[in-house]
Amino acid sequence: MQIVTYNIQWGKGQDEVVDLSRIARTVAKADVICLQEVECNWREMADSDQVARLAALLPDHYAIFSPTVDLHDHRENATKGRRQYGLMLLSRWPILSTRTFPLPKYPVHASLNDSSGLQEAVIAPDGKGIRIYNTHLNYLSQRQRRLQIDEIMKIIADAPLQGGAIVGPGVPEEEYRQDWIAIGPEDVPAMPIPAVLTGDFNMRPNSPNYDQIVGERDPFYGRLPDLARFSDVLTLVGQPEHEGSTHPEADPEGFQRIDHVFVSGDLVGSVTRAWIDAKADGSDHQPVFAELSFP
Repeated sequence: MQIVTYNIQWGKGQDEVVDLSRIARTVAKADVICLQEVECNWREMADSDQVARLAALLPDHYAIFSPTVDLHDHRENATKGRRQYGLMLLSRWPILSTRTFPLPKYPVHASLNDSSGLQEAVIAPDGKGIRIYNTHLNYLSQRQRRLQIDEIMKIIADAPLQGGAIVGPGVPEEEYRQDWIAIGPEDVPAMPIPAVLTGDFNMRPNSPNYDQIVGERDPFYGRLPDLARFSDVLTLVGQPEHEGSTHPEADPEGFQRIDHVFVSGDLVGSVTRAWIDAKADGSDHQPVFAELSFP
């Protein structure tokens, strides 16, 4: 399974040209594609419905969109539409269920601050379930990212205990397909244990926010792949944390990785490759790819 995360900056490339087809070419070979800063009717431009356009450009994938900002369109000539941007996930396998969780955000004086969210998708390649999470954390404040990461870790840990969007352990067969539910037991989605967490985290590997996800660095043993936490796929394949760049503006002196792919402890041994596509020029970010021997 190949997974990619990419903040596409609404398709505006390093040449200042908006070109969604360039984004699609960059990620097309991946089985699971996690995108951030995808817009739908947000600005007046060609292909303003970027969700529909990207889905059309990637016809071999199933697609879901989770707006994290969703506003009434009060512009002149608007027709009761919505202005939205947020998270998009595409999968070569059917997306069995999806949920979107709002993350905490608080005003900062004299700064614009938008909402963040966590997108969840459950897929089952060859019948083996896995959860994929896609997010874009607060860009302004380490404190706000800390609150958001705390919430994310609780959501991911609790999801298998809560179960899927509909649960019914032990429910008799005759209870299904009634008027109020209209589904059969085969339609009830599972909530698997393995999980991948991706996105634009606006945090560097030398930050306390990063430690929240992967654990603190031991002064003697270094960064251990703690199976009770998440691990960074780039670190797992041997890339030093201070090397590689997904957003050069993050820190001119180094530690320029703010886009990440993390895997849960049960998937650590399945990571076979991981890399940053330094040649991609479709955004001000660089995509991060990972290959897992899953299922």
